[in-house]
Amino acid sequence: MYKFKRSNILIICLLLLLSSCEKEISINLNKSNPRIVIEGSISNIAGESNVKITRTLNFDETIAFPTVGGALVTITDTLLNKTDTLTELKSGIYNDSTLFGKEGHIYKLQVKIANEIYTSLSTMPNSFLFDSIVKMPDLGGPKPPAGTPGADNIPFKPSYKNKTKADKYFQYVITRNDSLQNKITVRSDMAASGFSFPIPFSIQARKNDVLNIDIQFIDKTVYEFLNELNANIGQFSATPSNPASNISNGALGFFKAHTSQKFKLIVK
Repeated sequence: MYKFKRSNILIICLLLLLSSCEKEISINLNKSNPRIVIEGSISNIAGESNVKITRTLNFDETIAFPTVGGALVTITDTLLNKTDTLTELKSGIYNDSTLFGKEGHIYKLQVKIANEIYTSLSTMPNSFLFDSIVKMPDLGGPKPPAGTPGADNIPFKPSYKNKTKADKYFQYVITRNDSLQNKITVRSDMAASGFSFPIPFSIQARKNDVLNIDIQFIDKTVYEFLNELNANIGQFSATPSNPASNISNGALGFFKAHTSQKFKLIVK
């Protein structure tokens, strides 16, 4: 969705520009340089560390980003000086079923594709426990007409106490009825500044839906990337820009070392 919106905005800008010029201008939109896109993570749960590698498309191509196979992918615990090589499960998808991270450790991702090397560093934050996540009362907002496909925007409120007195950043990764939701939901808890309190969030869901919520504590750099990416989605007033990736050598995407804490809810 993000790719198509950026394309639409660019097309409109080009049409406006050409309509105001008398001189004929030839613009080739189909020879953009492909970019590598890396989405990597290391979790504190064994088997949940994954790296997905794709490549961007030319301007007028509408197929899914092609995957990049045959890469050499490693993750190194810089504190222990221990390196694990991930296995390619299928084209562009890399995993290690035994690998897991530890809080407070810094991890280095390295991806080698042909003669190009991409690297990234991410720290696995120290986390704290959430007490619960509960559905909030209906706020009386607009709802789709009866029989309309889709779901209601249901508010949920987390409960926790940040006793660490340190700023924390986390992402809610949400699965609804075994379908991963694309919406990016990130939050910050600025305990060091005295603004520590749980902020509600919403999920598109219906009654009896099964929700699995994975609370992932992430470092500040990854939070800023995801927050900026979320701000760009649906933006029409200005030209969207690529968020600042934490991966070297011009790659798009991100690498995150995160903890996981999971809740299962049934919408009542």
